[in-house]
Amino acid sequence: MRIAQFGVKGIPSKGGAERVVEALVRCLSGQHSFTVYCNKRYVSPEAQVAGVSLVRIPTVPGKYLQPVCLFIGSAFHALFRGHYDLIHVHNAEACFIVPFLRLRYRVVATSHGLAYAVDKWGQLDKGLIRLLEYFFIWFPNVMTSVSLPVAEYYRKKYQRNIRYVPNGVDTDATVNMEAAETKLKSNGVKSHYILFVAGRLDPIKGCHLLLQAYEHIKTERQLVVVGGMSTLPKYGQALRKFASAMVRFVPFIESRAELFGIVRGACLFVFPSTVEAMSMMLLEVASLGVPILCSDIPANTAILPTQAKYFRSGEVNDLAEKLHWSLEHPEAMAELGRQAKVWVKEKFSWEVIAEEYNQVYQTTVEQT
Repeated sequence: MRIAQFGVKGIPSKGGAERVVEALVRCLSGQHSFTVYCNKRYVSPEAQVAGVSLVRIPTVPGKYLQPVCLFIGSAFHALFRGHYDLIHVHNAEACFIVPFLRLRYRVVATSHGLAYAVDKWGQLDKGLIRLLEYFFIWFPNVMTSVSLPVAEYYRKKYQRNIRYVPNGVDTDATVNMEAAETKLKSNGVKSHYILFVAGRLDPIKGCHLLLQAYEHIKTERQLVVVGGMSTLPKYGQALRKFASAMVRFVPFIESRAELFGIVRGACLFVFPSTVEAMSMMLLEVASLGVPILCSDIPANTAILPTQAKYFRSGEVNDLAEKLHWSLEHPEAMAELGRQAKVWVKEKFSWEVIAEEYNQVYQTTVEQT
């Protein structure tokens, strides 16, 4: 089957929905022929992915113009130069192109979360994103969601069948402990630290809540914060200003193997997000067997029902209490970490998830 992947910046991935596309083409390239539409500004001319055709679409700079150019350019290429059996569109905001794609193709569309639930958008932006949601709901042949709570939300609001297909994780991921130790040493980090990781430091990730809770407890464990600050520099500056001398800030780490080494060296991983669809990071930490303390938002409890320690989302005092308990009961937390590792391997390995998508592709093409 010839399948095109739309709606992402491109692969090799740096995070987000791109990692889903990357995993799908890796797991299913032996069964199907894949084309991935990419932003020419995102994917270097030298980049190659074995067994995958990369179509680089020229875009213009700008927060809004780049994705619009990518989506429209991809649609034109597919309609006039493409030859596919199926197109898979990622992200509900990209689905305004689906009515045009349906002129020639069957379309599977995947929602990776409710973008308008994120505070970084203004009211006008949120209104537009809500409008684009209708294209996701009404025009594809099949709709899926990586988040069970989001899928249920869509079903209740629109009375439409949205299939839940979660994100996956590599259960045998490469871990570079040597590079991780070098990175930590250069940042003054001692062993057995508390860890927070985010691709970018954003208020919805809850780092400020963790810093406040950390100041409420007495511990000799350092708190290591890994994440990029360039997107919201004022927020990053506020975090640094509030943090005590026991907090170490480490810039975003592109090497997954190095990042996984840092994760594996932690005594506790704290995930205080107030909004998520389905976190890849949470899955990856669980797959490494590291004990997890996280917010009790539905997106998290849907992944690890009983395999993590939970605190009430947004409540600093409860987070501080659960953080103190977790550090005082390392054996109980270690057992949760072991349970999470087994659970994720059984339920969320990419091989299992890719086969679910493969079934979606097959049934969509076979529809009359």
